[in-house]
Amino acid sequence: MLDQNTDRSWWMIGAVIIGALIIGLAKIAFPEVFQLVITFFKNMIPTTLG
Repeated sequence: MLDQNTDRSWWMIGAVIIGALIIGLAKIAFPEVFQLVITFFKNMIPTTLG
């Protein structure tokens, strides 16, 4: 039973690392797209707590 949990943990760690690499490479290849996304989400955040 413990072996299955360990295997799942390694798969999860691998998936997180691969996902981070894909995002990092996409950010390097398409910086203007990431800037548009960041700007969009910053505009969606309310600035006043009223």
